[in-house]
Amino acid sequence: MSTQSFSFRYFLITIGLSNLAMGLQKVFYPWLVVGVLDLSPSHLGFAQLAVLLPSLLFVLPGGVVSDRRHRGSWLALLYLLYFIPVGGLSFLFWTGTVTFTQLIIFGTLFGTITAFVQPARESLIGYAAPELMHQAVAKVMVVQFIAQGLGFLLAGQLDIIDPLHLLSFQLLVFLLSSLFIKRCHPFDPEVEKNLPPKPSSSFKNLVNELREGLVLFRHNKGLLHLIFIVFATGFLAFGVYLVGVPLIAKQLYGGGATLYAALQIVFTLGIISVNFGVMNLSAMFLNAGRLMVLSFLVRGTLVALVALKPSLWLLFPLIFIWGVFSGLSMTLGRTILHNEVPDNMRSRAASIYQLCLYGGAPLGALFCGLTVEWIGLTDTFFAIATVTLVLSIITAMYSPLWHVKSVQPVKA
Repeated sequence: MSTQSFSFRYFLITIGLSNLAMGLQKVFYPWLVVGVLDLSPSHLGFAQLAVLLPSLLFVLPGGVVSDRRHRGSWLALLYLLYFIPVGGLSFLFWTGTVTFTQLIIFGTLFGTITAFVQPARESLIGYAAPELMHQAVAKVMVVQFIAQGLGFLLAGQLDIIDPLHLLSFQLLVFLLSSLFIKRCHPFDPEVEKNLPPKPSSSFKNLVNELREGLVLFRHNKGLLHLIFIVFATGFLAFGVYLVGVPLIAKQLYGGGATLYAALQIVFTLGIISVNFGVMNLSAMFLNAGRLMVLSFLVRGTLVALVALKPSLWLLFPLIFIWGVFSGLSMTLGRTILHNEVPDNMRSRAASIYQLCLYGGAPLGALFCGLTVEWIGLTDTFFAIATVTLVLSIITAMYSPLWHVKSVQPVKA
């Protein structure tokens, strides 16, 4: 663990502020495509790709760059860089000349900056004490999802709030995020002077440092199998959620946007509730790896139960429990990662973890959508539940992840 100063209180404030801005973005950006410009769903898909693709392309280099820099100062700069896309879009609204091409440029710039923010911000959780890592991760999760929800709520007032005012508010939030992250992890020249020298910033060294991060997972079989199940979670669990839940609302229950929104809210409440519980645990579950596998299995079982088309009174509790085990899985995975990884490689490890999770989700969503068109919604859910069961049994029987404990701190 690094001896650099770190304030977890200011870190949580930064998490809240930045996710408030991200919540605004997740509603505001697609609304500009379909609500303001009145474009087709294919245009919306292309616009979302403009935001997501840079994250997948640059998250690994983002981890390397973050490990080479003082993370507090680096994140403060990155939050200020959001002024380029958000400020540019504000100017376009002020002049009244917003086009789809300009939105694509905005989305690409926003997604690229986010790709560098994610591993740097995630790595700072590692400054928490290893035996309390589960509480730190849970607190971050609670603040993150509550702040995003407030951002959703605020962006939902676009009918009565001028878009330029929302963009101005978003700029203010990013400015505050930059200020608080510097307070959270201030630069100390004396500490920096005693740290090992950084290699030169040549392309060859950057590639070598990225390779070191990959080698870490290859040598630590527990970590390697962790990212395997994280990818499976993204592909199966998140993939079916992204595509399946709106189809459940529409095809199975004949509902509309209101039912879909209600399911989203109940799912999010499940994530927040379980992390409130984890926050109050004095010690994390000892067999964290085993519990993560069981969580994966339970979510597969829930997919099968939902496919049976239960009554709405039963559907909502099932979705809530789905959120509970999803939230628990997120916390367990991040806790295991931070307790297994040395501080000087934490950003690279976080970037690989996030690539597996968020890289698997769009692939899983595409697979789920194609399979639904091929064999139908119910059969797709049963197929995904069966694959989840098989993978869970194989992992329990043969994977070292089954034996990974919750606290195994590694010193740099």
